Amino acid sequence: MQDTPHSNILGMVPEYLAPRRVSTAMVESWTESMTARERVETIATTLSEPRIANWVAEQADVEWDTAKKHLDDLAESGVLLVTEDETYVPDPTRAYFDHLRELILTNDREELRAELEAIADRIEDWKLRYEVSSPEELEATLAEDLPPDEIRDRRQALRRWENSARSRDSIQTALQLYDDIQSLTDDVPATIRLEGAG
Repeated sequence: MQDTPHSNILGMVPEYLAPRRVSTAMVESWTESMTARERVETIATTLSEPRIANWVAEQADVEWDTAKKHLDDLAESGVLLVTEDETYVPDPTRAYFDHLRELILTNDREELRAELEAIADRIEDWKLRYEVSSPEELEATLAEDLPPDEIRDRRQALRRWENSARSRDSIQTALQLYDDIQSLTDDVPATIRLEGAG
């Protein structure tokens, strides 16, 4: 079954769970267009595992003390967590709530509901195609005597099913919070543009 146009609201992996990769070409082009602080923040907020300041400095093409200062600022503001061995990692709680906020501010209720419908359609398709009723049952079929192509297909479907279930949970939470978040933004003067609000 093909994804609907609404299925790109979240992609298959929620953004707050999907680490973004920063290429060498990107670093070369951004040294002219982004400040040192912006480069450090971009690297730090996309980390998929804890990293030391030296590593971030190298990736962001800045001096160690510059990276350290900006990393500590991000940690103080709650964007990053600092581990006992002085490594930095994005705060998953903050990332989760930022993701919910973005969902609410960049989509109306109908778009979110349409995405829930698209997810339900995809899940129903996997249930029918593989004759299972849950991701766990689909995973159990991987041990069956199947051709390699079929096993690969089922593994891919399993990943997509699990990601779709996480996306569904995020959208349901966003819908539950929708009115509360929207009412808070109603008090913001119209001349102020909320980040993530388009």
